[in-house]
Amino acid sequence: MTSLDFLYIALGGGFLILVVFSSILILYVTFLVRDVNRISEDFREVSEKVRETVFEPFKVISEMTAGLGFVNDLVENIRARYAEHMEDAEDTEIKQESASKKAAGRGKNGFLIKKLRK
Repeated sequence: MTSLDFLYIALGGGFLILVVFSSILILYVTFLVRDVNRISEDFREVSEKVRETVFEPFKVISEMTAGLGFVNDLVENIRARYAEHMEDAEDTEIKQESASKKAAGRGKNGFLIKKLRK
């Protein structure tokens, strides 16, 4: 056996070891990718459950409140009308008080004009 034969046997053995380790590496990478796929699938299921249990009720509530927007507008209109009515009533009441004071002979400061003239 010459040194060239020994070199060929060593290269062949090294190549065989490289192929075995590469095969094992590919096998482990395949297992790793499979596990990552399972984990992502579990994460997808959990996120779907969270979306169904947490976000779907909010979506339903927002749709219900969007449908009830006219009620909010109606209440705002009623409040505005009531405020206008109260302002008109206050203005009318003030006018009536000033008219009754003038009719009673009271002046601007609330004194009887007759008593001041005497």
